[in-house]
Amino acid sequence: MHVSSRPPHVVIAGGGVAAVECALALRDLAGDRVRLTIVAPDPDFELRPMRTAEPFARSHVRRHALKDLAAHVGAELIADTIVRVDADRHTLLRAGDRTVAYDALVLAVGAQRRTAFERALTFTGDRSTLPFNGLLADVDEGYAHTITFVVPPGTTWPLPLYELALMTAQEAWSMGADDIKLQLVTPEESPLALFGPLGSAAVAKLLEQAKIAFHGSCYARAGDDGRLELLPDGTPLDSQRVVALPTIEGPAIAGVPADDHGFVPVDEHGRVTGLTDVYAAGDGTTFPVKQGGLACQQADAVAEILAAAAGVDLQPTPFHPVLRGRLMTGRGAAYLEHALHGGAGDTPPREMRLWSVAHKIDGKYLSPWLAALEPGAAAAPAEDHAGDVEIEVELHPSPEAAAT
Repeated sequence: MHVSSRPPHVVIAGGGVAAVECALALRDLAGDRVRLTIVAPDPDFELRPMRTAEPFARSHVRRHALKDLAAHVGAELIADTIVRVDADRHTLLRAGDRTVAYDALVLAVGAQRRTAFERALTFTGDRSTLPFNGLLADVDEGYAHTITFVVPPGTTWPLPLYELALMTAQEAWSMGADDIKLQLVTPEESPLALFGPLGSAAVAKLLEQAKIAFHGSCYARAGDDGRLELLPDGTPLDSQRVVALPTIEGPAIAGVPADDHGFVPVDEHGRVTGLTDVYAAGDGTTFPVKQGGLACQQADAVAEILAAAAGVDLQPTPFHPVLRGRLMTGRGAAYLEHALHGGAGDTPPREMRLWSVAHKIDGKYLSPWLAALEPGAAAAPAEDHAGDVEIEVELHPSPEAAAT
């Protein structure tokens, strides 16, 4: 990033977790050494991970006006979507057919969620949970006796489906639906295998206690008639109701390199491959696991390298992914932690002690910001800590290992 006599202009495109974390981090690290602009299509920031709890009236998605964030970090806020990047001219084109010049651009626009199976209830985590409310009503009224929760092939963050399954089980038992049969079908070899053997064993115990049958190393696909069948043996899926997660596609922004699925390739500091002064963080990048805490860690890596380029005396720390998750079960929550393959070496991960578990987001800057906005929600109730599991292992430098 070129540093002149005036503060460099950093444009952050997006209004989700990675964008907010990056804005907060840059303001903390660089102060008035940078001039910030946020370009976001929606007026509010919301915590999508809490969406799974809404059908069960256990929590709700909190929203915060991005104009308040912009005021907090001293940024200009532009309500729009970006459609093209001209890296040679250091400009981006907005949907409103206007351009914005930048010295450095951070792409934190997220990813696109698509329906995986037409004959399944797809839980996208958007603003409407009414279809899932209808499923719970069918359970209560005795119309649904078998429910299958399906992780589509290629999904790298299946935890929300486990939450839906566990909370549905708890809801069914509380309704007196003792004859209901629940099962979870997934390509994973073991439950939430991303969290390693100890974490997976703990989740397996939760499923067993909830009487949810687990079918691992199993792939679902739609047959010619649209009905689901299970591979490798091609058995038809016999279930009255099917709940699935969506598949995810990258943002595929014109002028920005992307893989075959639209995801943006980046290095360990978030620099976009082949472009100068363009960075990316969050679900829209090629890092295979799409999760809010990891998006924050990517955003921190980007903020550090931008702050250093603006003249701040610091050594930028590369992205070193440590996956942490809060699994809502309907009877408390389990906390899981596991360091992922695909970081930048064997250095120990940075301390991340400010995680607000009530928000389900592990963000060095985002978590305390949310805690300040919502003091009453900053800490989870004591009973939510039952079954805590913490796991951490050494990272390996090979990015390919993250996909295994």
